[in-house]
Formats: sequence, C-alpha cells, structure tokens
Amino acid sequence: MSEPSSPGPTVAVGRLGILVAIIAVIAALVGAFLGRSLGPTQSATGQAQPRRPIVQIVRQQPGLPSLADTIDHLCPSIAAIVPAGATPSPPPATPPPLKRSSSKTPAPVRQTPAFAISADGWLVTSSPLPPGGQLEAVFGDGTRVAITEVRTDPISGISVAKADSTTLNPVTVEDQSFPRVGDFGLALQAPSGNGCSADIAMVGSDFLADGGGPVSYVRLQSGGPALPSGTAFVSGDGRVIGLATTQGTAANALIPSPIAATIVDELIRNSPSPTIAFGFRATDFTPGLSARLGDTRSRGTGVALVQPKSGAAKAGLLAGDVIVAVDDSPISSASELGRALDADDKNASLTVVRSGQRLTLNVARD
Repeated sequence: MSEPSSPGPTVAVGRLGILVAIIAVIAALVGAFLGRSLGPTQSATGQAQPRRPIVQIVRQQPGLPSLADTIDHLCPSIAAIVPAGATPSPPPATPPPLKRSSSKTPAPVRQTPAFAISADGWLVTSSPLPPGGQLEAVFGDGTRVAITEVRTDPISGISVAKADSTTLNPVTVEDQSFPRVGDFGLALQAPSGNGCSADIAMVGSDFLADGGGPVSYVRLQSGGPALPSGTAFVSGDGRVIGLATTQGTAANALIPSPIAATIVDELIRNSPSPTIAFGFRATDFTPGLSARLGDTRSRGTGVALVQPKSGAAKAGLLAGDVIVAVDDSPISSASELGRALDADDKNASLTVVRSGQRLTLNVARD
C-alpha cells in the first residue's frame, strides 16, 4: 500500500488567505462601529449632526494669595502713639470744603505710627517723639498702654518708646538682608485703633540708583500718598524690612531694617555709638549691598547716615562709603569703629573706600 501524501503548498496558502480575510472582516466591523460611535450622528431628516464636544475637566486654579491672615497676625503689634487720653483720628483722604461755620472743627490728633519690637514693652518709630510728653500707644486691636520713656537718635530720627506693658506681641525685624529693588511688601498702620490699614508697594530703587547722598535708603514705587514716618513696611511673610521716613530723603523712602535694627539696639541698651558725636551713623553692610558698593571684602564698615551740616557732612562723608581705617588703624566692623573713635578726640582721620577709590577724610567733632 502507498502512504498518504502530506498537504501541499496549495492547501497552506489557502488557509492563510482565509485567515487574512477573517481579519479584514473583523477590522471592517470594528471601524464601522467606531465610525458610528465617534462620527457625526444622523438627525431624523437624515442630515449629519456634529457630536457633542468632549468636556475636559480642569481643576480650579487658586486666585491671588490673600494676605489677610498675615495682617490679622501683625495688627495687634501695630500702634499709633498719641497724646495721653486722645483718640487716633487719621486725616481725611480729601480736605473738607471751605465753608463758614460758627462751630470750630477740631484739629486732627497728632499721631505717630509705631510697632512693638519686644515683648517687654519697647516700640519703634522713625519719627522723633517728645521726651517728656504724656503719650499713649493705641494698638490695632484697641489695646491702649501708657508710654513711660522715650529715647531718640539725633542722626536718623528713630525713636524707641517704652510702654507700660510686658505682654506685647513683637514684630520680627529683618536685620540681615538689605531690601532689593523689586521686593514687594505691605505698609501697615493702625490709624484709628480699630484694625489696621494696608497699602501694597514695591521697592522701586535704592539710594545708589537714585544718585547717592547722605542717607542709605530704598524708595517705594507707590501710587498713593507719602507714608508718614514710622510706618512699618513688611514682607509677605510678616517681617519688617523698612521704616518709612521723611527726613531728608526721597518721597516714600524707607530706612532699611538692618540699619534701623542697629540703631534700635543701641537705643534700647542706652549705649549710643561714638560716631554720633561726629555726625554720622555706621553699620555693617550685608554682602549684597557690599557688592553693589564695589567692595566685597570682609573688612571695613559702611556709612549709613550722615547728619546735614555736621562735621562728617562738611568733610564730604557720604552714605555708602566704606570706612576701612581710623587714624591709620584698620577696622573690620561697626563695633571696632566705635572703639577706635576716642570720645575725647576733636578730629578723626577716616580712610574710606568709595567706588573702588581710597580717600582720607578728616572729620571734626560737632
């Protein structure tokens, strides 16, 4: 008997063709189903209707961040210093119309913005206060405390006032970083002792960009009126970065907090720097400002404020000068400068660096 023959090539090709045909039919059916599901629908009249668009669900984006919590936290530390018994009364936004009246309109109470800097009762303002006047501090939460002592720096006009309280909420003061152009912040006041007012502003320039002068300051780019001296300017995280001042500087100027902190510390300790006798204030500039001044070395100390018509002003000393020696003795900090200036000396020879040049200035005691 002969053996059965195996399937030939013709049978294998036939099976392959059948498989391809089945796959093609399945693909056609799937395509028809998808076309009906995703394609245009037919209306009752047989006209194609566009399908409803796919709705994309997007999570709602938050709006501008609120600073209400920051202001609520700081407001009990913001105060207005007024005569004893007086109620804070901020000046009106627009002057009242002129009219004849038999009754006299009471003059607004003179008030000075301030803020608490220590829990044991010290307040700070950049406006001089009468040393012997009867004063009170009215805080943003309505708390009223008596002022028992006032100390004022004659160069900057910064004052510290001791309140009859040991439960104040101090504000954190930034004492390391000089405010930079572009920094945003809030100007906080307690104009009526019933909550706080806030104005947002940006640091628009500093004393170097404005052309230099006797005072180290930063200027706010603000569309509102000039801030009264003593107004606290705080960053978004609640740190004081400057005190508004109107003493011989540009409009809406701030004394940077690192400079103010040095002066405040001396006033509270009641240990004024010997530089006051020569008509200027010195501070240890931060690395960022030192780089702006063109002196990045870790020695010397910066001139922060120069009193008009003082011995320092007559000698030509300017804010931003870096003092590197006193009577040819090198110094590396503001504290060393204070020790190098003899309280009995009538003159002092200061070696300063200005724009990369070394100068020698003979400063007479006032």
